[in-house]
Formats: sequence, C-alpha cells, structure tokens
Amino acid sequence: MKRLITGACLVAGGALLALTAAACGGSNAKSESSASQASIDELAARVQQNQMLNAVITLSALPEHEMDTAAQGGKIDNKYVPTARMLVRLTALTDWLPELSAPAQKLHDDSVNLLQALDDGKDVGVIKPLSQAVHEDWHVFTDRAWDVVSKSLPANAGGPRPTAVPSSSGSSTPHDTMTAASGGVSTPPAGAAH
Repeated sequence: MKRLITGACLVAGGALLALTAAACGGSNAKSESSASQASIDELAARVQQNQMLNAVITLSALPEHEMDTAAQGGKIDNKYVPTARMLVRLTALTDWLPELSAPAQKLHDDSVNLLQALDDGKDVGVIKPLSQAVHEDWHVFTDRAWDVVSKSLPANAGGPRPTAVPSSSGSSTPHDTMTAASGGVSTPPAGAAH
C-alpha cells in the first residue's frame, strides 16, 4: 500500500510539474511575459506622465507670485500656509522624472523651511527671504517641468492652437472672429445673439 501511495504521489507530482512547465516555461509564455512587461512599463510611464502633468498644473496655479509679493510688502497672506503645504506635498509625493528630481527637491526643501517658519509664527523679516527663495524655485521648477512634461504629450493634447483668419485687407482679425476651420474656436462678436 505504501508503494502504491508513493507511486501515485510521484505520478501526481510529475503531472503537476509537467503542467507547470507547459504553462510557464514554454516559448509562448516567455514572449507573453515580455509583452506583458512592456504593457506594464508603458502603463507605468503613462501614469507617471499623468501624475507629473496634474502636479505641474496644480503647482502652476498656486498663487505663489502673489504670496511672495505680499510677504515682500510686509504682509503674510492667510493663504500662505496652505500654499506652502501644497508645494511641500506635491513636490514630495509626485514621481518626477530624473531630470526634474533635483529642482523638485530644492523647491520642496525651501518650501519646508518656509512652512516651518510660518507654523512657528516667525515675523515677516524672517519670512521674506524664505518666501523669495520659494518664489524663485517655483518659477525655475514650473518652467522646467512644463518643458519636460510637454515633450511627452501628443501634439494635439492641448487642442488646436487658434490662428487668426486673414481679413480682406490682409491683416489678421481679432480672436473673437476666428473660425473652427482655421483651428480656432468660433465665438460671436460682443453683443451678438447666441
């Protein structure tokens, strides 16, 4: 009986190994695995691109210029702490491409210093140089980030760029009379019925 059980276990184990080898070890499995890895890599790159794009859009929309102008004028705006927090979060949590990592880290570190000074209730004399550093970093970083992120976007990602339709006199017309055919959006002149 013991031999029969051992034999059955060996046959079952051999069958299991054969099935595993057929499912995982064949050339089809290897090419499918490579194709799957390429798909995963492509998806990961797209997710990273989308993450960076969303972060750059958000960072660019922050009122950093206005905040620094207020600080340089001696006023700490009530939106300053949330803005500094957003700068810290987005620069830290976004998976930046290698060419953006160093400027993102600089913006992050300077934003942390500013946020700590604000949280500690430091006076405007301490805040001014910190704010100015963050403002400069923000300009450098967002300009660089837009250059990097926009390279990987499809040419038509932002929609068609409006072009002026030449008038009969040969000069360009204002943007409000562009047509869809010219690549612009057709908008009626002021006062026209919609």
